[in-house]
Amino acid sequence: MPEEDEAKIPDTLPVMVLGGATLFPHGYMPLFIFEPRYREMLQYALQCQRMFCVGHALPGIDSDDHPDPVYPVTTAGLVRACVTHNDGTSHLILSGLQRVEILGWEQTEPFRVATVIPIPCEAPDSEAVAQRALEIVDMCGQLCEKGEPVSDQLREHLRSVKDPSAIADVVAQCFVNDSCERQRLLETLDIKERLDMVSQYLAVKLANGDN
Repeated sequence: MPEEDEAKIPDTLPVMVLGGATLFPHGYMPLFIFEPRYREMLQYALQCQRMFCVGHALPGIDSDDHPDPVYPVTTAGLVRACVTHNDGTSHLILSGLQRVEILGWEQTEPFRVATVIPIPCEAPDSEAVAQRALEIVDMCGQLCEKGEPVSDQLREHLRSVKDPSAIADVVAQCFVNDSCERQRLLETLDIKERLDMVSQYLAVKLANGDN
């Protein structure tokens, strides 16, 4: 069973430090780049592999001064589309490719560049994993019927995705709002465990009638 989209992840990647931000593999994140350091980071990324990570900043620290300001588990993202404006700012869509672990820092100024290693996921019971993934897709349909705002593109995406790991990540990206819970899901490498966590989260939303 494929665990992640196959992609050649380089040994080093730029990291954009953001509070409460988590990008999942198979997920999408729109970004507005306006700080000078991240404008420079974006140009660096576009001239290389078009990849960078969004690092979820640790709570309660000054991310500019702390030697390790982000959770070490993050996602390598690919710039799918980018529009740079006359004032130097940019709007872009970052597509999550694969979980990676930050091992250290090659550079901290003017923007961070990390040494990274891809992290594989684990699925010990494929039949149970596939069944749980189907249940989650059904729960997403129920949430849509209850008024959860979901785009037609997402519905089509969920219908087309067959990989249980991808289903867990796409649903987490779109439906899980709590930043701590999102990071915990990102760090959960056992696919069945991650699917169970997502299922529990959706069950609560259905029971509470969240819109």
